[in-house]
Amino acid sequence: MPAPAQPVRRFAWLTALLSPARAALLPLIGALIFSYAFFVGAPAWNQNSRFALTRALVEDQSAAIDSSHHTTGDKSFRDGHFYCDKAPGVSFFAVLPYAAYAVVHKVVGTDPPTFAVRSLDPKVRELGTVLDPADRLPGDRIGYSPAYRFALYLCTFFVVVLPTALLGGCAMFLLARSLSAEDERIAAWVTIAWGLGTPVWVYSTSLYGHALCGAALLAAFAILELAPDDAPVSAPFSAGLLLGGSVLTEYPAAVIAGLAVIFAWRRRSLRDALWVAAGGLPCALALGSYHALAFGSPLATGYDFVYREEFAEGMAVRYGLGVPDPNVALELLFGSFRGLFYLSPVCLLAAWGLVRGLLRSPHRARYGAATLVVLYFWLLNAGYYMWDGGASAGPRHMVPALGFLMLGLVPALRCVPRATLVLLGLSVVQGLLLAAASPEVAQHGDPLWEFALGRLLEATPSAKTGHTNLGLLLGLPSLLSVVPLVGAWLWLLPRVLRSDP
Repeated sequence: MPAPAQPVRRFAWLTALLSPARAALLPLIGALIFSYAFFVGAPAWNQNSRFALTRALVEDQSAAIDSSHHTTGDKSFRDGHFYCDKAPGVSFFAVLPYAAYAVVHKVVGTDPPTFAVRSLDPKVRELGTVLDPADRLPGDRIGYSPAYRFALYLCTFFVVVLPTALLGGCAMFLLARSLSAEDERIAAWVTIAWGLGTPVWVYSTSLYGHALCGAALLAAFAILELAPDDAPVSAPFSAGLLLGGSVLTEYPAAVIAGLAVIFAWRRRSLRDALWVAAGGLPCALALGSYHALAFGSPLATGYDFVYREEFAEGMAVRYGLGVPDPNVALELLFGSFRGLFYLSPVCLLAAWGLVRGLLRSPHRARYGAATLVVLYFWLLNAGYYMWDGGASAGPRHMVPALGFLMLGLVPALRCVPRATLVLLGLSVVQGLLLAAASPEVAQHGDPLWEFALGRLLEATPSAKTGHTNLGLLLGLPSLLSVVPLVGAWLWLLPRVLRSDP
């Protein structure tokens, strides 16, 4: 019976990569999934914009988000209709879980996802008047039903939590394992640092695209680097599909996807480079078709028709991109407002490790490619008109590059293991604070000690709260709400780390 075994043989290279690391990977990926899923993101502009497109595709068979556009300011307006202004990948991927939810909801007869205006006027509240979202006054807020929050969480779990942990966690572990001469302890520490010690964590708890994009890029890089040279075409095609998915999720990944085709040609073969390009073709066709349907041209995006004036003005010239500002570049690394090294100090040693690997490691080409990705996203962010990302926890536009940055921890753990683990511990604690607070932090001050810590200390169990966690939903207040998460770590960590590095 050779035919049924053929698909297995086509992906034997993947089994060969994963099987030797299975014992460490299973609890490690489980820890990442639980850590991301533990937090329940609140509805906000960024998430609502993507969720609105998913609902429109499922419920209205349309790309227009007219029925939900009041829930977000991140939207476009063209020919009398509102659209999501984001790259559509997250919304596309959420269609299947949301469609399944919609079918179950219809069969069971539960309440649909809804939202309503909550007026600040006490007289309006006393009368119980239901306001039309179009009549909302300044200061009025949008309230969301439990069904809305659950559907949003469901989409987040299947589209962000699971793929980010699985793709990114496996790729991170395998790449670090290869760079460290098959040392699984170092690989596990590096994976923990990426998944829990950087802003990847907080952006894996809500319906954003940055963490998912980074995981897809890292997985494609792992395939191109680690799959054997004689692997079947399924290997480069899968890498291309992941690269296409990353562009579908976040537009800036297009430059890295293009460079990856050249990388595949130089590192592997012209055949593999062509199959990488072929793998990205379905995503390119889907993206172009959506752009043509919503914005009139395959090359037009939602950012060409931004609705809010303050955003449209910033995006008017080159989509808000310009020459990198040196002051902003430094602020993105060292500042207390959005600085990566401030929020995640282990990244400082990772950057040092990248340079060391680039200069001294036999894997110079691999470290060189990783450094190029990091520099690209850093400088791109430094030249963006809204470099701080608005109400964002850390430099969110750099999140797709953090997996590549964390490869520098392999030399760091070899050279200065104690210092690396100390900074990693501090980074995980601060990552926990951000994840407990939400991706939408205050647009001023210190996001950790002036916002996140207070948010966690004041948290009380309530189904009406915005960003929450499973501990709060179980009735555990304040710091006690994260005890179940810490307990899960203490149980899983010995199974991941056999001994200290």
